Amino acid sequence: MAEQYGTDIERARIAGLLHDWDKSLTDAQLMERAREFDIRTVARLEDMAALLHAQTGAEAVRREFPELDDGVIQAIARHTSAAPDMTDLDMIIYIADMIEPLRSQGNLTPLRTIVGKVPLETLFLKSFEMTMEHLIRRHRFIHPASLEVWNAYIARERNRG
Repeated sequence: MAEQYGTDIERARIAGLLHDWDKSLTDAQLMERAREFDIRTVARLEDMAALLHAQTGAEAVRREFPELDDGVIQAIARHTSAAPDMTDLDMIIYIADMIEPLRSQGNLTPLRTIVGKVPLETLFLKSFEMTMEHLIRRHRFIHPASLEVWNAYIARERNRG
């Protein structure tokens, strides 16, 4: 994907390899790690602790590999909940995590088939939309910042159209 969308392949490879650094931690361990790293959490985050692995993992990776550039660390931090101002690398890691071959939640085939055929931001918005739909269908809490992300990208899409 990095090559298809003109993003530095090595940086994408590094972020891709390290993005789930804290994925195997329990919810309690993630919450403790967030406190240790002084990562601000939102109310009800205990219901969304799995999202924390991106932020705690990014900080752990920053400490373990201080030579990594901030863009790689940011892509790791944003791979679960995104942000209103995603870089191309951020979007690639977010999307790649979602469509990786071993992931079987939902029908990802339509998303996988448009990689490289639509602009990266369009692909990101479609993947974010699928994530939001998945959360709503499963009656899951949605991180408050996710609405900011959604609204920012819908506004950009409308301004282009």
